[in-house]
Amino acid sequence: MATSGYNVQSDLTARSDADAPVEGLGWVSFAAIMLGLGGTFNIIDGIVALARAKFYVHGAVFVFSDLRTWAWIVLLLGVLQLMASFAIFTGSQFARWFGIGAAGLNAIGQLLFLPAYPLWSVSMFAVDILIIYALCAYAGPRLRRV
Repeated sequence: MATSGYNVQSDLTARSDADAPVEGLGWVSFAAIMLGLGGTFNIIDGIVALARAKFYVHGAVFVFSDLRTWAWIVLLLGVLQLMASFAIFTGSQFARWFGIGAAGLNAIGQLLFLPAYPLWSVSMFAVDILIIYALCAYAGPRLRRV
């Protein structure tokens, strides 16, 4: 039996680790981008709630305080999310935990902001859960090549 001289096994072992795809890079990119988008939208939501309260559900009853207080809280959560989004691209362990904390705080904040804008709050809560999963499962030192 004649062989072509091409050895598949030697070609696979000759491939360096630098060429291998990094597992979870897509999830971490998704988490960073969604944190950035969520932060941007939270900043916009906070500004709109401060400027035009009639945009939100009329007569909404919050767990504590009023719409003006929640506007400031959502605005600050947006800034926190934007900072976490940029930090995740460094790949550090601190950035990973900072992103998880920012997404977790935003998830709680969105559930408490639910009376003002129900569909958006539930959607953002779901995205925050996906962000937390991505950062817990794939981010941190596993992405760095040693």
